[in-house]
Amino acid sequence: MEQKTVLHNKWRENVFFVSLIVAASVFPFSEALVSISAGLLLFQSLAFQLSKNRNKELQYRSIILYPISIFGVYLIGTIFTLDFSFALYELKKVAFWLIIPLAFYLSPRLSDKRVYLVLLIFVISVTVASLFSVGKVVLNDYLQIGDFRSNSMVSHIRFSFQVILSLILVSWFALNSRKIPIKIHPLVFVGVFLWLGFFLFFLKSLLGILAFIGTLLVFLVFMVFYTKRRKLKLLLIALVLLVILIPSVFVANVVKGFYNFENIDASEVEKYTPSGNTYSHNFEDGTRENGHLVNVYVCEKELRQEWNKRSEIKYDDDLNGYMLGATLIRYLTSLGYRKDSVGMSKLTENDIQLVLEGVTNYKFKNYSFSIYPRIYETVWELDYYTRTGDPNEKTLAQRIEFVKASVVLIKENPLFGIGTGNWVKEYNEVYDRMETKLLPEKRGPSHNQYLNYLVKFGLIGFLWIIFAILYPVFRLGHRTNFTFILFLIAYAFANLGDANLESHMGLSFFVFFYSLFLWNSTSEMKKSIL
Repeated sequence: MEQKTVLHNKWRENVFFVSLIVAASVFPFSEALVSISAGLLLFQSLAFQLSKNRNKELQYRSIILYPISIFGVYLIGTIFTLDFSFALYELKKVAFWLIIPLAFYLSPRLSDKRVYLVLLIFVISVTVASLFSVGKVVLNDYLQIGDFRSNSMVSHIRFSFQVILSLILVSWFALNSRKIPIKIHPLVFVGVFLWLGFFLFFLKSLLGILAFIGTLLVFLVFMVFYTKRRKLKLLLIALVLLVILIPSVFVANVVKGFYNFENIDASEVEKYTPSGNTYSHNFEDGTRENGHLVNVYVCEKELRQEWNKRSEIKYDDDLNGYMLGATLIRYLTSLGYRKDSVGMSKLTENDIQLVLEGVTNYKFKNYSFSIYPRIYETVWELDYYTRTGDPNEKTLAQRIEFVKASVVLIKENPLFGIGTGNWVKEYNEVYDRMETKLLPEKRGPSHNQYLNYLVKFGLIGFLWIIFAILYPVFRLGHRTNFTFILFLIAYAFANLGDANLESHMGLSFFVFFYSLFLWNSTSEMKKSIL
């Protein structure tokens, strides 16, 4: 009977291990497969119980109640709901807090080698997905990809978090290659780290980049105080300064270039084109490209006529939600050309193709692998928003409006919030009072996880959720778990710019690795910060 029990338990561990491999490998590729793998994890944990559950050997069995209680907060929040159908929708979104931790808790502990294999499979999957994404850009002429956001197979923002975790993991593997049973040369991990570091910036998710830089800064500052060696401490201080200085200088140069204005005297502008048609000049609209005013020296009659000769997609046709002519005018302005037949004659066939792809600035054409266009676009959006107050179709500007509305709701419901399922109604009422220029279809909650918690559950619910996430980490001895702590720090930064724990991919990814690290980190991972 004893032998039968041992064989059953061994088989049970194999099922759990295979389930984890499947789940870890699909995160970069498919949201649907993530849902299926989460369901399989729960199914195997309930259907194939161990004769003796090794997780129950943990001293603190009640730990499982903490992550599950976060789902309970949403459930309690339905008491205040005015829309039960929407409350049910929100509960379905956050069901991962119930499904995944329970699946891990009811499943056996993995051996160290199997834990490392799961993590390596995840890194390999992310690396393969990154190669596919870069390949799409290289083959852009054939695939007709119009936006960098289309490069990844899942949300480029959520994928950036997977890249960050992979960077953390390969760093730990490189520094601890002699301690792990899987023999891979450290230089392999170094190579993967360099590739994924490049890819993170290529992916152009500003939130992902900021989360990575913030995490790196926290780690370097910690190491400055942690290390006792003077030379190493000085080197780390230099690295901290570089991590702060390089992005700051880069952004400052983009901003400086944007605001390097061309001054035009409204009383001296020419009124007619070389062909004798009338120019349109609007000096009240301060929109600029590369310092040039967009809405001066515009002759749409000539632009329409000359453009329609060179493209099957016409001047007045829709292009990505805008009239093509608007993109053309911005593109010509970025080159410093007047918006007339002469300016059109200077455009190359490559320029025409870029306009058809929705490119608004000629500088972007040589920046396929650079973060420059994203920063420039953000500066342009903020400049337009501050001048006009119109946040529509502008990512950061819309989020500023979301934050303003969230602050109002938090002030009005400070302790217990507005409840689960009520945000659509409550936010719309606040937006109406704010007299926002946001179109009704663009209105939404804050893209900040902390504000979202405060809005829905008030200060009491917010503090409990943070406690429920962090308490198990320290209670189960993860204070020096390099991978786990940096993973949490990265998500802490990322949650400042998006509600990641209320999105399918953001929450499933976080809870999966949170649970994996919480109950299956190896002794080597737990005992050393490096």
